[in-house]
Amino acid sequence: MLQVVRELDLPPDSRVVDVGCGDGTHAFRLATHFGLRVLGIDPVQRHLDLARAARRDLVPEIASRVSFERGTATALPVPDASLDLVWCRDVMVHVEHPEDAWAEFARVLRPGGHVVSYQVVATHLLAPDEADWLFDVMGVVPSSADARVVDKAIDRSGLEVVDSIDLAGEWGEWSQEQEGAGGRALLHLARLLREPERYRAEFGDAAYDVMLGDCRWHVHRMSGGLAGRLDVLRRPRRG
Repeated sequence: MLQVVRELDLPPDSRVVDVGCGDGTHAFRLATHFGLRVLGIDPVQRHLDLARAARRDLVPEIASRVSFERGTATALPVPDASLDLVWCRDVMVHVEHPEDAWAEFARVLRPGGHVVSYQVVATHLLAPDEADWLFDVMGVVPSSADARVVDKAIDRSGLEVVDSIDLAGEWGEWSQEQEGAGGRALLHLARLLREPERYRAEFGDAAYDVMLGDCRWHVHRMSGGLAGRLDVLRRPRRG
């Protein structure tokens, strides 16, 4: 995603919102690598607290470019036509009404501004029973992980599609070759399945299920049951 932003060639001080910023990692990278002014928004106060704490450790030049506020993908705390870029990573599957989020992205962008969004969608290789369990544990809205729903929501937003890149199983294989993420997830999954009573006693049932879900998520990303997609969109310059 950073490479896509680099290719947009945004001037320094361009204004960006990081939707679902979490601990601020991506907001800090956008400010550091490109000199952008980034507003990170997240609905979870704990995430905002972590991001603000991390901001205090940055050099002043970077820290001054980043701020954090509470908000959601469907209610961004920024004026109309005020942003050059909407960055959204691993968020849209958790949004109940994605069409409202895409419309909100269109609202806040200046004419010619871009959205760079990464999310995962389900494929025919993900069995229905597995999808039901996995999406429940991982807090995924099933319809929001349907590529057809995503496409329709984007179309209704009025945003122009600049590029849509399918990052299916081959991407998971590349990630495994480069970083070993899929292999580590498979090893962790084996441990969790081998001694469930031990891990449930140590971490609790809910935490165990989340750890199990996270491992299975990564395995499905590598095997093709879940496919990543990277969408680059633009608000038309007209109107």
